[in-house]
Amino acid sequence: MNIMQILKFQNLFIIYSIFFIIPCIYAQQDKDEYVSLYSAGNYQKSLEIVIKKLEEINSARVEDKRVPTGFISTKDVEKEIDLIKFYRNRKAIHFFIEDNPELSKLHLYAARCYVGIKKFNSALNHYFQSLRFKYLENKDDEVFYEISQIYKKIGDFKGYCTFLESAYTLNPIKYKYSIELADSLYNTVHKKKAIYHYNRYLKLTDEDPDPKIFLKLGNLNEDIGRYLETEKNYIKYLTKKSDDGNIHYALGYIALIRTGNYALAQSSFDKALEIIPEKELTIRGKAFEYKADIAMNELEYDRAISFYQETIKYQEQILTDIKQKNDEIYALKNRINELKSSLIKEQNFDKYDEYENLLEKKGEKELDLIERENNYKKLDPGKTRWNIALAYEKLNKWEDALKFYQSTIPFDYKSRDVQMKILRLQLKIKRGY
Repeated sequence: MNIMQILKFQNLFIIYSIFFIIPCIYAQQDKDEYVSLYSAGNYQKSLEIVIKKLEEINSARVEDKRVPTGFISTKDVEKEIDLIKFYRNRKAIHFFIEDNPELSKLHLYAARCYVGIKKFNSALNHYFQSLRFKYLENKDDEVFYEISQIYKKIGDFKGYCTFLESAYTLNPIKYKYSIELADSLYNTVHKKKAIYHYNRYLKLTDEDPDPKIFLKLGNLNEDIGRYLETEKNYIKYLTKKSDDGNIHYALGYIALIRTGNYALAQSSFDKALEIIPEKELTIRGKAFEYKADIAMNELEYDRAISFYQETIKYQEQILTDIKQKNDEIYALKNRINELKSSLIKEQNFDKYDEYENLLEKKGEKELDLIERENNYKKLDPGKTRWNIALAYEKLNKWEDALKFYQSTIPFDYKSRDVQMKILRLQLKIKRGY
């Protein structure tokens, strides 16, 4: 090739570059600019570029072909077309129009920019527009997940769960969707679905799971009557959180009342009593009561009596608290009446703030009193004394049995049976056999 030919080739290349290569480079730079701006957090500027591009494309589309009104945004892109109502109850199904990657991507970034500037309704409309210009693929789970997070932000629980489940349906390999789905369904009626997703997450994850997952699984299984599964999951939780006295107590209750596993119940109540503070009068009292019930069922009457008497000690402490609360409320009532009289008769309004504060304090103490009275009832004082009497009777300690049967009378527990027991024991004591 001679010099003239080389120069001619160079000139042709320069011309080609000017008319073809360089414009393509700038077009690509321009095309990706809104993505870079979005990634840098400049949502407003990125959105402006996207909206401009959408206007250009949609103006041409309106001229070239007939477009269904209300389904494709026209030149006025800022006008919100309420596609939300079309999509809200749908999963991985959408109103497909055509496969147009450019339009789909532009609407997607418009949506993301609107999320960035906290215009969530506009974001949802653009997300849905984006989906209508593409065939769904597994990787689109990310879009459905982003939509679910918008619904979560605006407090639309149904929309949140619907699109989160759509993300999971599109890409089940992402097991982290399952843990979020399970957490979202935990406090709903969909107990079995929540259990499924917790178990699925535990099966697939290679991470060390949060112990609370086992606790939640235990609670969910209890709600639907799967008590053996409740036991298993509480035990798994307690292997990691052995200092949770309340769950040791809960496990003991399930083992005693639901599955009849007395050995597990006994050990669980023992562990609970080691951990639960003395001030927790009700739960400690119930733990001793249940230990006594186990001893009664195993015909260990001396142990049963000992445990029931521990329960009575907690009952008496609660009664002391009840008396103290009543005294405090009585004193407050007297002071409130004095202030009220002063306000009415002397119009001494300087004392009005004190009057209001005392009314509020009285209300709080009355609520505390109701709680303590309910706690006292939970410890079944009549039943406890009846069981002690029954245990003494089994041991042929009739005078002790008689004393405890008589002590049930104020509680109106099995009144007719108590009368018969008292008469028979009095006769036995009198006869000596």
